[in-house]
Amino acid sequence: MNLSEYELREKLLKIARKCLRYRLMAGTWGNLSARLDREKVLITPSGYEKTALKPEDLLLMDLDGNILRGDLKPTIETSMHLEIYKARDDVNAVIHTHSPYAMMLSVINEPIPVLTVEFASAVGHEVPVTELALPGTKDLADEVVRALGEDKMAVLMRNHGVVAVGGSLEEAYNVAILVEEESRTYFWAMLLGRGEVGRMPAELVERMRRFFREDYGQEGRIVLDLE
Repeated sequence: MNLSEYELREKLLKIARKCLRYRLMAGTWGNLSARLDREKVLITPSGYEKTALKPEDLLLMDLDGNILRGDLKPTIETSMHLEIYKARDDVNAVIHTHSPYAMMLSVINEPIPVLTVEFASAVGHEVPVTELALPGTKDLADEVVRALGEDKMAVLMRNHGVVAVGGSLEEAYNVAILVEEESRTYFWAMLLGRGEVGRMPAELVERMRRFFREDYGQEGRIVLDLE
């Protein structure tokens, strides 16, 4: 379903508020964007708590970084968002979170393994950690694009947080929240220390991922409560 620009603005804000409600973001930190079409994206402004945003506060930009509509300054991670869209035609939404368990793993430079069937299904890969790079820089944008590669759904930015992507805002949000849940599971499994942490075999992960793509949800859509 193709959304109008205003409909996409409203959906992006609803997803942003869900991110805040479920502690994927705190304060003014974190940012979101979504493709309007192949050449234009909507992106959150810098320094705004997500509950303070109105639809008109979002910036409409082209992939070269030109502001087409909006008066506010875009997030400092704009170049990262735009470089992901340029590198990945399959990505229509990008969410950068600072969720606490995933942030902790990014600080100790620990990739997130595939431990659970839901993570295998919806994400389907170990989440790598990028090299350390300063926020808002081309180095960081290049590192994230490199780590995402051609088909990954999420990466950890070293000492910084999560980047989750998807074919829709709903999918990117689902990936972001599952990254945090898998991080929490991994933390407690390591803390309990009772035997080896049970990583899922690669063959089973691929089978679960294929099942999710072909049979899960409603005609390829994930339905969220956006109220």
